Amino acid sequence: MSVGTVTEPTAPTAPADPQAAAPSGPREKEGPSIALRLGLPLVVAAILLSGWYLLTRDELVSPLLLPAPADVWAALNSGIVEGLWWGDVRVTLTEMLIGFGIGVVSGLLLGALFAYSQLSRIALYPYIIALQSFPKIAVAPLLVVALGYGMSPKIAVAASLAYFPVMTAAIAGFTEIDKDEHNFMRSIGASKWQEMRYLRLPNAMSYLFPSFDVALIVALLGAVAAELVGSNAGLGYILVERQAFGDTPAIFAALIVLAVIGVVLQALVVLLRRVLPRSIVPR
Repeated sequence: MSVGTVTEPTAPTAPADPQAAAPSGPREKEGPSIALRLGLPLVVAAILLSGWYLLTRDELVSPLLLPAPADVWAALNSGIVEGLWWGDVRVTLTEMLIGFGIGVVSGLLLGALFAYSQLSRIALYPYIIALQSFPKIAVAPLLVVALGYGMSPKIAVAASLAYFPVMTAAIAGFTEIDKDEHNFMRSIGASKWQEMRYLRLPNAMSYLFPSFDVALIVALLGAVAAELVGSNAGLGYILVERQAFGDTPAIFAALIVLAVIGVVLQALVVLLRRVLPRSIVPR
């Protein structure tokens, strides 16, 4: 009977590069670069401007419908660079910002009311939907008759448009809360105000900030729409006045100013959301 040789087990050799042997976790997707974010819109703008120039150069479209870029630039230079329209821009921005502020406050209050009281939501929400269905351009003349040609009817129209997206976002943010967190707040005897302050409102911020984008734009549209009906200042007034004179380049220039204002306002909301701490605005 022979006895086999027993060999001692050898220790496993460590890999040369520990990081290479470690399992790699899922990599986060990198978003588009800043160059792409800035360059791509510029490329699209260049294409649109080129097409616009070619259409007007060959007179494929009547100048009454599509003025030449040079004519629109001349109107922009006169209205913005030389400062002829700055007073009207200030009036429209003032109406829009005040209407937006009123809309945000009223939207938050209504959202909180409907989140806490199901009876009030059942009783009032159908009427709010019905009022929101009214075309504001049809209501604006009544407001002008009641409030005059000043800023008041424009602010009222802007606020009547701005509150609705904020209200719907507030209802979702105040009601779609974590049940465990809600039960914990109740177990420690938190008051309704403490529940709103520390649970519902922080949860609602992720819903509210996207609604601010929409509220700002519709407030701007509401202010301009009311100016179209009856005003003595503002970008809407410029549109009506220039239309009466058949000044299509100035109309296009005023529309470009409105477009730039909308883009800048949306960018400011995005910037504000990024600079605020995560404890206030969850990402």
